Amino acid sequence: MPKPDNRADNAERIEDTIQHTLQNVHQTEDFVKANSEHLTDEEVSFLKEKNDRRAAAVDSLRSELKEEANYQQRREH
Repeated sequence: MPKPDNRADNAERIEDTIQHTLQNVHQTEDFVKANSEHLTDEEVSFLKEKNDRRAAAVDSLRSELKEEANYQQRREH
């Protein structure tokens, strides 16, 4: 039998994921700044592209968070 849809902690989990992803972005930026003289152009490019993908993921997660907030509001009314 399938589990019932329990969305009680979805917003919190999404917020946590956003924060964790933003931390990774900042850590990568700091790493590149601190080590740029030791990194190849390809490595720097790879890390910047990775951060671009993270930024896109954060945008998607923020949209998902808004949808979740709307869902929770509708359930409360």
